[in-house]
Parts: sequence; structure tokens; C-alpha cells
Amino acid sequence: INYILYKYLDIFVIAYLDNILVYINRTLKKHKVYIKKLEKCKFYVIKIEFLKFIILREGILVDLKKLVEIYN
Repeated sequence: INYILYKYLDIFVIAYLDNILVYINRTLKKHKVYIKKLEKCKFYVIKIEFLKFIILREGILVDLKKLVEIYN
């Protein structure tokens, strides 16, 4: 995945194995140029879970469910 997405990594894509997160600070119209399967996308979200982390505009948090699993 990293080889295929190399020129986009850390510009508007994060990839880990088969988990891909595409983020933008552009308009939706410009975003559609890069995405072929729009039905798999979520737009205008302020909170998203990616690799057991919660990603917000303010920063990244560990998912509490993950911490509970570790302690139990």
C-alpha cells in the first residue's frame, strides 16, 4: 500500500497495511478527483476511529475500549 500511495502519503493519505485514511483541507469537489468509490467515504465528520485511535481536530486519543481490553 505504501508503495502505491507513496506520492500522497502525509499530504492527504495515511496508510497502515490495508487501512487507509484520506483527509483533506480542500473542497469536496477537489476531493472527488482523488477518490473513485465515494460510497465508501464519510464526509464532514468531526470524529473518526482509525486503528483503534479516535481522531479529532484537537488531536488524537486512545479508544477507551482498547484500554479496557488491556486492563482486563
